[in-house]
Amino acid sequence: MPILLARTPAGAASFGRLMDFAGAPMNRTFFHLHLVSDGGEDGLHAAGQAVAKLYPQVSMVEHIHALVRTPDRFRALGAALEREPGMVLYRIADPEIARRLERKCRTLRCPSLSLLKPASGNGAVDPQASYGQMISLHLQTRSRMGFRLATAAFAVLIAVAAAWILSAEALRPRLASFPAAAAAASATAGEHDRAEMAARIGLVRGDLWAEYAMTLVPQLPQEIIKGGTVAGRLAELAQAAAERAAGLSPHDSRIWLLLAAVTSQLDRSGHESDGALRMSYYTGPNELALIPLRLSIATGSTVMADADLQLLVGQEIRTILTRKPELKPWILLAYRNASPDGRSFIESATGALDPALLAELRAATPAK
Repeated sequence: MPILLARTPAGAASFGRLMDFAGAPMNRTFFHLHLVSDGGEDGLHAAGQAVAKLYPQVSMVEHIHALVRTPDRFRALGAALEREPGMVLYRIADPEIARRLERKCRTLRCPSLSLLKPASGNGAVDPQASYGQMISLHLQTRSRMGFRLATAAFAVLIAVAAAWILSAEALRPRLASFPAAAAAASATAGEHDRAEMAARIGLVRGDLWAEYAMTLVPQLPQEIIKGGTVAGRLAELAQAAAERAAGLSPHDSRIWLLLAAVTSQLDRSGHESDGALRMSYYTGPNELALIPLRLSIATGSTVMADADLQLLVGQEIRTILTRKPELKPWILLAYRNASPDGRSFIESATGALDPALLAELRAATPAK
């Protein structure tokens, strides 16, 4: 940063204000000071050394450019500024050379100030101008550069995040939303590989891990509703993926139902799936799309004796009977595949609200 050829008391005072204003940033680095004159070197070096002794905390690299009167000397000065940009204090009487030097300084973003006529911000001569203006200009330039670098870094982060999101979206298969029966037909072997890759790229996205789990056992919803079973290595992998999905997206009731469905196949007693099934009710009590599969899992397990679970399942059955009568066939299907406790509960829950359905349930032959 700059300084001065302060030979007068007024110049020394201005330099003091300059150093006080810039002391904070300057004590952390060095700066190049270019002292330019169209005369000899007399006084230039002495002035720089005197300033350095007054402010030992400032590391100043002094460059003296004397006899800047000819084009060759001016080109040498310009090359020095390009190599080691810094602050420029000049004492040049020729107005044309002074203007050329100021244009060069503006191009290189080097703060400059004439020692013969300090100027105001608009270029007009201002007798009250201080060297503090010069430091202010330099700090503003550095501040703008810092802002640009921060903006560029933020833009890079946004670009990386966008590439991360778009790559996962491009890979993920387009499956029907769980637990739609159409999911079984749409999960091919190729889509299984794509779902796995999308989940690994997404890493912290629970929906992608849930889709991957669904592609491992795409026939799961249909098998549970029909009373069939899905087991084996793929079911264990699906359980691990569903557990990870539930941990990443605990607000999604579909993922909890998926976990309950997979776990119910690996633990036929239903005790292991009880917690996930409850979470599916707690996070999505009014999700009508989940009713068929959720009702089948709940009534098919041996945990229907639990009072809390009975309350949740009873509310779902009442919703069907009072608001969605078109879903009554699902109650009948769940009854056929229900455990003894599940069938008893369905009968008690439907008897008061729909005696005709109760008679139909009792006439149905249980599947197991």
